[in-house]
Amino acid sequence: MAVAREHWSERLQRFDRRWIFLVMAIAVVVPLFFPLGLPAKPDPMTKAAFNAVEALPTCELDPATDQPRPGSPRCARVFVSLDLDPASTPEIEPFYRAVALHLKRKHARLVFATTWYQAPPLVERYLRETVDAAIAPPGTDGYAGAPDAPYRKNVDYVNLGFRDGRGAIIQQFGTDLRDAFDGHADDGTPLDRIPMMQGLNKLKDFDLIVLVSAGSPGAKEYVQFVGTREKLPMIAACTAVSTTDLAPYFQTGQLIGLVGGMAGSAGYENLVGKPGAGTAGADVLNIANLVVIAAILFGNVVFFAGRWHRRRGGRR
Repeated sequence: MAVAREHWSERLQRFDRRWIFLVMAIAVVVPLFFPLGLPAKPDPMTKAAFNAVEALPTCELDPATDQPRPGSPRCARVFVSLDLDPASTPEIEPFYRAVALHLKRKHARLVFATTWYQAPPLVERYLRETVDAAIAPPGTDGYAGAPDAPYRKNVDYVNLGFRDGRGAIIQQFGTDLRDAFDGHADDGTPLDRIPMMQGLNKLKDFDLIVLVSAGSPGAKEYVQFVGTREKLPMIAACTAVSTTDLAPYFQTGQLIGLVGGMAGSAGYENLVGKPGAGTAGADVLNIANLVVIAAILFGNVVFFAGRWHRRRGGRR
């Protein structure tokens, strides 16, 4: 007696799923080492964050005096709150690096602080790599924008350090920033002896507030405790899962820009003109999503082909 030939859908139903895991691993690893440079189109919230920074005045400094040249606009003053931990850095560190380059191109005076106890080691590394050193010096491969230059501590930027207190300390930032840090920078230098801190006593005195926020306390507390009351111009970057929590604040104008997750960071890098880890990460997400879609289509084709075969009298 002849044995009925097995239908192809029945053979594929015994497909070893470990091949899919292998393909997914390749899809994740390869773009990290060989970026594909897939287009990262910025969304409207990311464009709004970029435009908020772009609208800041760009001062031209006299090298001899480190003061704006005659006729140049004054240097913008920006408060940067880095409220994050190591687990969130893959998503929002690319944004920080891109916005740091953007702010340095405009010669903005920067004041850094954090309300997360896990953040100070990260902040010190960020300042060492992105502020004390140039991010995009002349001749940087793949970068056609204006170069930046190293900043000098307590001259071009100030690190206030860490303060705990969740919403209460953020509220104090809004009323008396100097008192919140006992009148000293993180290295112990009295703020009264730092020329760039003249006139900077509270958040309202800054031209822009940049919030790199991985959770609570973070962007939401800045909006709730001080941003809305003082009508502060604030932009924020957050993880992808937090985007839906903060998007309503953008829609109501309480945040004038919002960068959500790695895709948003990639979009901001695209606008700044210097692809980095965000763009590479977006490549990984895009390729991995294609693999998932292909696996779903494959499974459905096999399932419906098998059912069609059985209804036509094929072997069960």
